[in-house]
Amino acid sequence: MYVRIYWGRLHPGSWRAVEDRYRALMLIDTPGLIARLVARDVNDADNLFTITIWRDIASVEAWEASPEYRDVYLAAVKKFLIGAQTVSLAEVRVENLSRWLAQNSAPDKA
Repeated sequence: MYVRIYWGRLHPGSWRAVEDRYRALMLIDTPGLIARLVARDVNDADNLFTITIWRDIASVEAWEASPEYRDVYLAAVKKFLIGAQTVSLAEVRVENLSRWLAQNSAPDKA
């Protein structure tokens, strides 16, 4: 299992538009993708993190090389980004997602 962590800085005031785009992007079928998180830095509200969890490196490489990534994903969020950005890819060595999975797969309580 692999985790891809992206950091970028957003134009001030663009969070709502970015969230809307990520919600739409999450509907794209992405082979090998296990989970995607979009997070806002609590100490600097213009910092964006995306954390994706993947089955294997080949799936990450296929996604990054795909027209969907280039033409849909990047095009949707690129105009909201300013300055430097970073991407890290790491092999997961120890994990326990059971509590998170249990909490996020339970039916909504009304």
